[in-house]
Amino acid sequence: MELTFSNFQTFLDAVQSITEEKLVQAKKLLETSGKNIENISDIFVNNNGELFDLLPDGTLVRVNLYIATKEIDRYTLNTLESRDLYKYHIYQCSTISQMFNSGRKHRYKINNRENGTFFYTFHDFNGKLLETRENQKLNICKNCLSKFLGTKSSDEDVADFDLKKFYKQNNNFFNFDTSYMEKGEDATPNVYPPKWTQISNQIKTKYDYTCQGCGWRPHTVYRKRFIHTHHQNGDKRNNEEDNLKVLCIECHSNVDKFHTQIKSTDNYKEFLEYRDK
Repeated sequence: MELTFSNFQTFLDAVQSITEEKLVQAKKLLETSGKNIENISDIFVNNNGELFDLLPDGTLVRVNLYIATKEIDRYTLNTLESRDLYKYHIYQCSTISQMFNSGRKHRYKINNRENGTFFYTFHDFNGKLLETRENQKLNICKNCLSKFLGTKSSDEDVADFDLKKFYKQNNNFFNFDTSYMEKGEDATPNVYPPKWTQISNQIKTKYDYTCQGCGWRPHTVYRKRFIHTHHQNGDKRNNEEDNLKVLCIECHSNVDKFHTQIKSTDNYKEFLEYRDK
């Protein structure tokens, strides 16, 4: 079936509007009840083991993981302390690796609150809901804290740990200054402009679809799909020529640690087969 658009610009504006709406919804979910982990690819891990989630606009945000429910009897519920509950995680520690490898990732939620409180539910052993708490205090995982401190952590270290301060001190995980970035719901979504395809094709044509990294050039129209346009400063709204670079899919995947997810795509694997022939 062929689709005909009388006003293609209106269509592109509508698509961008939908993306922005999904972005707001995704942020709200992370800040309230948390996001369920459907697949291991929902979590991105940098070289330091820190955890990130990919928003609908392609932005990576720092997150933590936690188990959001606890089975308990009604009589014990009111005497619980945070040390009696599951811990939250800021790294891909041995606990997270073990749980995910054993097929229990579905128990975790993704969250990006910074105050150390979490959406939490309590059930009895028959599955009946006993109580829902919007701001349940949890303790940090000792394995994660030991990784952060560089030494074995103690109960005193757990009590002293400040999640908000941790985020503030470690806000340069992209290896460039993030202090100028907009924060919160008022931030402008980092989305491609409506004319991105046209902009991308123009810069690719200028460089004859030749990778500026390794010099690879496709010899068929089909293989042009392996040539990408990369935003060097990560801002998809900055489409000045000096911010754009033409790269093959392999060079694009090696730009930095946040582009390595490209290597899991079918296009990347197909490109390696073509390149090696």
